[in-house]
Amino acid sequence: MTSRFIKLINRAKDIYREEGVPTLVKRIFVFVLSPLVDEYNDFYIYGRPLKESNESDYLPDIQNVTYRVLETVEQLDELVSTGSDLSLLDINLARYRLAKGAIAFLSFVDSELAYSSWAAFTKEAKKTVNRYPYRVDFANNEITGGELWTNPKYRRQGLAYYSSYMREQFLISRGATRNRFIVLASNEAAQMGAAKGGAELLAKAKYIRILGVEFWKERPIK
Repeated sequence: MTSRFIKLINRAKDIYREEGVPTLVKRIFVFVLSPLVDEYNDFYIYGRPLKESNESDYLPDIQNVTYRVLETVEQLDELVSTGSDLSLLDINLARYRLAKGAIAFLSFVDSELAYSSWAAFTKEAKKTVNRYPYRVDFANNEITGGELWTNPKYRRQGLAYYSSYMREQFLISRGATRNRFIVLASNEAAQMGAAKGGAELLAKAKYIRILGVEFWKERPIK
């Protein structure tokens, strides 16, 4: 116990010297409350301008790909009735999201679901596809999304790349100008992908949930 206490004191001294009193106080606060913390995460917030592109630059290596955009529950039910294989999609969750205004983007190989993602043009829709409360300027044509998924059978064949292109062209047609999204600070691969895709780092954010109560703070990158 004594050895661990000494280590904690030395670590506190290091934080004080290197990062100052405010950071030390925050670290102590989190440490004391850690048994009560449900989740604690740091995020980076990115913004990427949407731009028109040529479809020929994004074609996948897979044949018989069809692409569908769903904006209503009725469109989903119609797709189900045609015999498309949606066994890998949570239908009830999809209905809920569509009812709240979220938009689904689906790619099929023959009749099998191969890719899905979601986008939101409103705050209400955003809550159904990404639970973190980061700010999105919907009034100025920003959009956000989430739940990107590729069927393991069709990974590394360009399908996600093509589907993302189709998704972006649809969003542009609806007036969207920028996609705002978050990435875990610990996910270096996703950060590299965001930068490679032309996204700008806009802010850092911290999320804490203590006994079910959420705390969120964003700090713009200057």
